[in-house]
Amino acid sequence: MIRTEKNIAYGPLDQQTLDVYVPDKPNGAAILDLHGGGWWQGDKAKEAKIATILADAGYLVVAANYRLATATENHYPTQVDDVKLANEWLISSAYDFDRKRLGYFGGSTGGNLATELGLATGRPFVSWSGLLDLAGFYNTHLELVPKQLVIGKSVPSDQIDQDGANDAYYKWIIINLLGDQVSPEKLVAATLYQRISKQSGPGLLANSMHEIVPAYEHQKVAQLLQEADVPVETILLAGNRHAEAYQEDALPATLAFLKRYLLA
Repeated sequence: MIRTEKNIAYGPLDQQTLDVYVPDKPNGAAILDLHGGGWWQGDKAKEAKIATILADAGYLVVAANYRLATATENHYPTQVDDVKLANEWLISSAYDFDRKRLGYFGGSTGGNLATELGLATGRPFVSWSGLLDLAGFYNTHLELVPKQLVIGKSVPSDQIDQDGANDAYYKWIIINLLGDQVSPEKLVAATLYQRISKQSGPGLLANSMHEIVPAYEHQKVAQLLQEADVPVETILLAGNRHAEAYQEDALPATLAFLKRYLLA
């Protein structure tokens, strides 16, 4: 039976907490699981379903919260800084796993953060519908009026952003993350293309063809990883499902990828 340890602090701030899912039959590997929510909402509690699935497969799973962006504070790179701190906490913790067998998983903006960690550490990462090209999206929608999308806190992850493209909301997410004074420098800094290198970790990138995140984004990251001679796999699904909504279809390839790079 999986043992869950909740609300463990990995830093001094209120939002720097995590939940740990300890498998009853550990395989020696661990996964840091990062929730989505546009960098402005969401919670680790919504990762319970996928975290349990991964723990059932033998992984020690750590679902982390991070500081959320508002109009006035916690702008980029706050979220990246927090998940890097959570990663350091996990590596130095007393939990029993092979430190060479650690990977990252996330959906939506959690996919962005999982990718950032994989690029920075050289460890395997999985991104389901990660928002990956902030500069490209913003610069091709300069005249678009941004609009916030209000989502109830109790709405499950697989029911969020499932209506296909919503460019006005995507632009609002970027502005909220970077602050009202969006500059070319901020956009470039927050777009992870420049951090792809030969030292990046292998990745699995999934996306739907007509969802809120344009499919070209994960294809572009895959191309750049290939050009850097970094192993990468992609899943492109029909329809407009976003992140956890296509879990049933993406999970077999995800588990196979994690097994290949964390258990081989």
